Amino acid sequence: MDDWKQAWKLKSVQVGAASAFFYALILLSEQFLSVWNVIPQELKNKIPESIGEWVGMFVGVAMVLARLKKQPELHGDIKPFVTITAGHSNVDPGAVNGKYNEAELVRQFRNAVAHYLAVAGLEFKTDGTGTINLPLTNAIALAKGASLAVEFHMNAAASKSANGVETIALPKDKVLAQKLSVAVANVFGSRLRGDNGWIDQSQSARGRLGFINAGGLIVELGFISNEAELAEFNLKYWSAAKAVAQVIIEHEKDA
Repeated sequence: MDDWKQAWKLKSVQVGAASAFFYALILLSEQFLSVWNVIPQELKNKIPESIGEWVGMFVGVAMVLARLKKQPELHGDIKPFVTITAGHSNVDPGAVNGKYNEAELVRQFRNAVAHYLAVAGLEFKTDGTGTINLPLTNAIALAKGASLAVEFHMNAAASKSANGVETIALPKDKVLAQKLSVAVANVFGSRLRGDNGWIDQSQSARGRLGFINAGGLIVELGFISNEAELAEFNLKYWSAAKAVAQVIIEHEKDA
């Protein structure tokens, strides 16, 4: 521009210069403090009082900026993760129907969900891999540090006709609980129990469940005591696991 010598009068230039000044302070604050700290005190005492006041103010500002500046070396990147666990454990079979036990079936389901989450590249943790199904205490510990925690169980009842899918959760997770139940029910051809698949823990006969109190959701995949639902599970659990994994993936994308 022809009158560039008068550019300092422009507000845009003044604001830009101020921004550049403070950005330079942020970048150089640590270096300035390092240099200031190695100057002998006797030399600092020889600085005229009027100048010393300005230097002192500059040091104070530099200290604040250095403190506010992001320091990655002090903070590791914390990546959110999903927890998926299998109910019961290797020493607690849960409900049993003939040669099938709940702990083994839900472990297989957990592994299938884990497979699809891994394919999608989602960070997750489980209470074991392969044939390992760790106790509830491990699942609760994982749930407390997760962005989302889901555990799988199967219901059982004295009546062989009892059926349906439900997800037990706190009211804050009602919508997600319903989505998980729908995903399972659609594959198995099951009905939805409770409120469109959601069971409020406070209304559950099971009482206060530790996994849910830790922030998790418990999906009851059907009734192991119902021969038809058990057969559907064994035939289609991989497809149901894929549907559940998709609900989890979409939930984490929207979070």
